[in-house]
Amino acid sequence: MITRLSQFLSTHLLLTVTFCFALGIPCALVCKDLGCPPGQLLFLPLLTGGCALLAHLRRQPRAALLLLLPFFFSIGLGHGLLALRTPPDSSHISHLIKEEQEVVLLCTLEQLPGFNGKNSTLLVDVHSLRIKDDARYIGTCGLVQLKLKDPWPKALMPGDKLAIRARLSPPSTFQNPGGFDYPAYLARQDIWITGWISSPLFIQQLDEEQSFLHRLRFLPERLRTEISAFIEQRADPEISSVYKALLIGEASGISEEILEAFKGSGTMHILSISGAHLSILAAFLFFCLYWLLRRSEQLILHFPVKKIAAALCLPPLTMYSLLAGAGTPIIRSLIMVFVFMIALCADKQKSLFIPLALAALIILVWDPNSLFTASFQLSFMAVASMAMAAPLITTITRTETKAESRGARYKQGLVRYLLAALTVSMAVTIGTAPLLLYYFNRLSVIGPAANLLIEGLICFWSLPIGFLACPLIFIAPPAADLFLHFGGYGLTLSLKLAALFNGIPFSTLWLPTPPPGLIVLYYATIILCLSAMPAARSAVENPLLRKTAMAAGAGAWLLILFLFFLPPAELFKQRISTSEITFIDVGQGSSTFLELPSGKRVLIDGGGSESPRFNVGEDIIARLLWQRGIKHLDSIMITHSDADHYNGIPFLLQRFRPQTLWINDFSGHDQGWEKMLQQADRLHIAVKIPQAGETLITGGKAGIVSLGNPGETYGTATNDSSLILRFAQGGEKDFSCLFAGDISHKAEAQLVNEKLPLQSTFLLSPHHGSSTSNSEALLKAVNPHTMIVSAGRYRPNNFPTPEVRQRCATLGINLLITAEHGAITITDKKTTWHSTNNDL
Repeated sequence: MITRLSQFLSTHLLLTVTFCFALGIPCALVCKDLGCPPGQLLFLPLLTGGCALLAHLRRQPRAALLLLLPFFFSIGLGHGLLALRTPPDSSHISHLIKEEQEVVLLCTLEQLPGFNGKNSTLLVDVHSLRIKDDARYIGTCGLVQLKLKDPWPKALMPGDKLAIRARLSPPSTFQNPGGFDYPAYLARQDIWITGWISSPLFIQQLDEEQSFLHRLRFLPERLRTEISAFIEQRADPEISSVYKALLIGEASGISEEILEAFKGSGTMHILSISGAHLSILAAFLFFCLYWLLRRSEQLILHFPVKKIAAALCLPPLTMYSLLAGAGTPIIRSLIMVFVFMIALCADKQKSLFIPLALAALIILVWDPNSLFTASFQLSFMAVASMAMAAPLITTITRTETKAESRGARYKQGLVRYLLAALTVSMAVTIGTAPLLLYYFNRLSVIGPAANLLIEGLICFWSLPIGFLACPLIFIAPPAADLFLHFGGYGLTLSLKLAALFNGIPFSTLWLPTPPPGLIVLYYATIILCLSAMPAARSAVENPLLRKTAMAAGAGAWLLILFLFFLPPAELFKQRISTSEITFIDVGQGSSTFLELPSGKRVLIDGGGSESPRFNVGEDIIARLLWQRGIKHLDSIMITHSDADHYNGIPFLLQRFRPQTLWINDFSGHDQGWEKMLQQADRLHIAVKIPQAGETLITGGKAGIVSLGNPGETYGTATNDSSLILRFAQGGEKDFSCLFAGDISHKAEAQLVNEKLPLQSTFLLSPHHGSSTSNSEALLKAVNPHTMIVSAGRYRPNNFPTPEVRQRCATLGINLLITAEHGAITITDKKTTWHSTNNDL
């Protein structure tokens, strides 16, 4: 066993070292959670490295090779721990801004600001700041991401020194299990503070002389800004936004319709400059240069033309990366392409896995946090999938052409090319599918075909022409305009194809988030099946046994694949015997998920914070449900027609298809409400208004009952027209919860006077803890053990108000707030919450 392992290590040393190093980085997260100081772990590399060196000196090569595994693992562990640290510099801005404050920043604009049609997003490097009501400027450092509710002033360029008045705070996120960790995402980019500029008038350029090195450093970003301005002026908005994404990595201006078309067609990766994107451009440059160099007989006879062509690709690729913003994903992609080009020049291109492992090792040494990003994982898995499919692709492309005529040979060659391209696309789809589901919960089943057409149009038409147009912008603007205009035809056709593919019914699968263990099994089964195929041919002579073994492997893979489509949460939901209530952190809004015995699932309200690129239904509520393995809801109940209670419901209706939608009234006060009801009708979802005392749903001993609609009897106020819902579960222990929407004191008094069964162990605070609700009479009538407030974190003194806090304290009611505690989960046995606040 040890002999075989040492032989494997000797033949696959780079792969093994990279794997061990990468494995140590996520283990750093575990050590950090356990509170292990990085200093105490420094002895591990010294110990394992010393033992490996000692074994080598004693001429024990097998032991030395085996000891390399824990050595590189410990190196990765230590490197990961160092990367997880907060900025060690005490003057860093993250140590000065602990809560929201108004400040004046003296800073440098780092890169081209993005604009999404509503807000501008910019990145500045801060040199000093002055806190409001303090005349002193404090020296500091660090990057800050700012937003401005206007287009960015065109006169201000990257590299300019600015004075900016803004409100700064540490970044926050919605605290839900499985949710997107926005602060961690920014921290991986070394951004620890964010802020808001209320007006362009609060931005002033400083008249400071810039050094030559300063101008040289920001030259690529200034060129990038001028390219962006030129493209905006010469092309229509749709084409210019896509061209800017392809050429300079600025995708903030792409409309939601175009983004959805590319997502639905499985071609979204084309719009982001990634490893695949840069590799296609490198391949195009290589073949063009190689073709040109082969025109010279002298070069062919005296020089390695192929290696020269590969080397000549590197300068334009580097320039392109700088013009594209030189962000972390772009630099990572550039390193990957450089390694492959160097391998080609060094005649080491026999296996794609060797340069792939070397590229991964270099990238992780440079930035270990890259391992946790979707772009890193998808890029390397896509290339690894192509490497696994390389033998099949080689067989297809090297098939001998038997046709005699030239036309027939061209036709067969085209068929082989299309078949090989489709095989590559299929391999990449199979290889990246689990990761796409894990991060995005959607998978395009027509992606291979769509990529074949759209990627070909963009990467072999629009992108090369646009790349050639970039230098002409500064040399011959009319020629650049002509090139961009011609390349725009390819983009127009690509947009139409993306919309066409996206419009095909069932072209996209929306599935729950697969657990990490299932993803590991998926890849392990594929690797075992592929690695066993050559061994099976040589070791098993009986064809029946060989076919049986291969069928068993394929069957195991199909079983794992089945669990992606029907996860255990759906298979065994009938066995659920207890109820669970989750008050989701949706910001300033409300959404509560209830799971009843026998697997009945209900959502009460589904609204909250919203922006042009953010939908609370898709980005928060659906993510939480998918993370739990849920793909269907039995019922959705909306207490009233305020947007912060229903603006996420349309997406949930489309993806979770409940049988019934319960509402308080058919007439809302905005068009969004009417569109939602029309959508429910198209989807054949029953829309009902409950009667007082009607049971809306039951599961086991639990159920939800409507106590009425107090606004029906005396007024037209939307808030007072809220449905009053009460959940209750029978049994030895009382477990119940009252949902009262946004009713005011007036409606609360009516509920109390009608002697309704209000008493509950839990209460969702009416109107998010507002002073116009939560009267003492209601709290005494409900007499809850705990009151939950669903509110945002930006107005803590309004939701809940100090009066409501004091009232709860006086009555002995526990108070939990989603803005502070995150998502709050209640069962008949315990109450838990998901919080990143270390003070709780």
